[in-house]
Amino acid sequence: MEHFSAHGVLRLAAAVVVIWLAAAGCQPALREGPVSPIEPTRGKQNINEAIAALDAHRERIKPIRAGGNCLVEWYESNGTKHKENPAIQVRLVPPDLLFFMGEILGNEVVRFGTNSREFWLRAKPKEINSYWWGRRETAQRCRGGGFLNPESVLEALGIVHVDTRWAFVGWGGFDILTLHDEEGRPVKSVHVDWRDYLVKKIEYFDVYGQARMTARMSGYGDNTGGVPVPTQIDILFLNSADGSLSINMTLRDVRLFEPTEEQLAGKLFARPDTEGFENVYILADNCEFVRVE
Repeated sequence: MEHFSAHGVLRLAAAVVVIWLAAAGCQPALREGPVSPIEPTRGKQNINEAIAALDAHRERIKPIRAGGNCLVEWYESNGTKHKENPAIQVRLVPPDLLFFMGEILGNEVVRFGTNSREFWLRAKPKEINSYWWGRRETAQRCRGGGFLNPESVLEALGIVHVDTRWAFVGWGGFDILTLHDEEGRPVKSVHVDWRDYLVKKIEYFDVYGQARMTARMSGYGDNTGGVPVPTQIDILFLNSADGSLSINMTLRDVRLFEPTEEQLAGKLFARPDTEGFENVYILADNCEFVRVE
């Protein structure tokens, strides 16, 4: 079997998915700007209070649907610049049902999805013509923050599970919660705003403890039809041997989603067939994607 390392247009496709997911939970509207004297100047007192608040938020996340566009720019190691501006459609039913599709000129270029058992990503352009999928239980054993790790995607939605293993510090208007590995290196950190106790930044770190990806969210409550989600999401991939990648995404037409029983049980959240794809990869137990011959 051939081992696969994601880069190039695959990085574009997967990153678009991760970026939207970094902020799609339903949350109270944010009053953005400097903290005024009448607003709280401290967050929670300890990790247990932070856990309770994030658990309560996770319970408030509702099904949503949204459209929008994103500007994606990336540079190869030789300095060559690329740019794409796909239109997107998203359906989310917490805690684990997701449908994401990106289109350019009305043609599907990428589709990503999850359900309680599996996840998948398929990219149709002939330069890629590839399909990646895996079991959720396998992905749960892999380190978070990877391009195709559905667990990092879902926790970035606001479905964040924090426990007493996480370090807690309040600084600069944020409670910063950080998970470390057995050697003391950071795995990921979550920055929660004192003003509304919403997650505004998530950082993922590589095996060396270096920041690999940073997502920032803003524009809560702007033109969302009463659904308080961020409408501006900015992400930057760092320390990439293949180059750099940034995305600026604007969401529109965000509203509550009321799926029918047919949608819940049908094709919307079911893993599509691999027929017609030249390259098919599956997530192995060693957390690498291997090609299926």
